[in-house]
Amino acid sequence: MTREELLDKAKIRVRKSSTDMLDDDISQLIDVALTDLKRIGVHQTYIDELEDPLVIEAVLNYVKANYSINSDYERLIECYNMTLTKIKGGNYRQPKE
Repeated sequence: MTREELLDKAKIRVRKSSTDMLDDDISQLIDVALTDLKRIGVHQTYIDELEDPLVIEAVLNYVKANYSINSDYERLIECYNMTLTKIKGGNYRQPKE
């Protein structure tokens, strides 16, 4: 999946259908999520290829939790943290085979 395809998925997740300057905000949140995945030890190949469903879901959860003012922030960030826990328990520190 390309970064542009990930941006499109993130826009759907936050229920945003238009293309405008707010796309930059969503892109920034995607970058933060991917940087956080690197921080916990996810190998760069998972971040570059963007094919693993847990990695994609982590990014989308992060974007949903942090985009705009969201009254469900606590629940959504917990979903993100739970996905990180699943990733930490996997074999994501090694290069993707």
